[in-house]
Amino acid sequence: MSLIVDLAILALLVGTLAYAFVVDRRVRKMMQALRELEPMIGSFSEAVDRSESAVSVLKSLGQSVQTPFAKPRPAREEEPAPRRDASFRTVRDQPERSRPAAGIPVKSELVRGFFETVRSREA
Repeated sequence: MSLIVDLAILALLVGTLAYAFVVDRRVRKMMQALRELEPMIGSFSEAVDRSESAVSVLKSLGQSVQTPFAKPRPAREEEPAPRRDASFRTVRDQPERSRPAAGIPVKSELVRGFFETVRSREA
């Protein structure tokens, strides 16, 4: 009886080692693919940052150009406030307070930090 238990444990151990070997090979392939993608991901992250800054510059320019030429709106009768319980509202709720973006790291820092963490774990 003990021989059967020992053989079962040995078979499970061999199966576990084989599965660990397969997983290790797959992880190595994935890490190699990540290393190959690193320059592309970095350039994509920089492009996204540049486009975000360009959009914010264009938005501020649009607002500064529009302000001097804005026509005063004629006074209208006050519209009733939209009901809160309505399932369909024509007016969006305004956010109570916007969160400052200073605490959020820049995407390029996150990408760089990810690859640095991967390198440190491999070493």
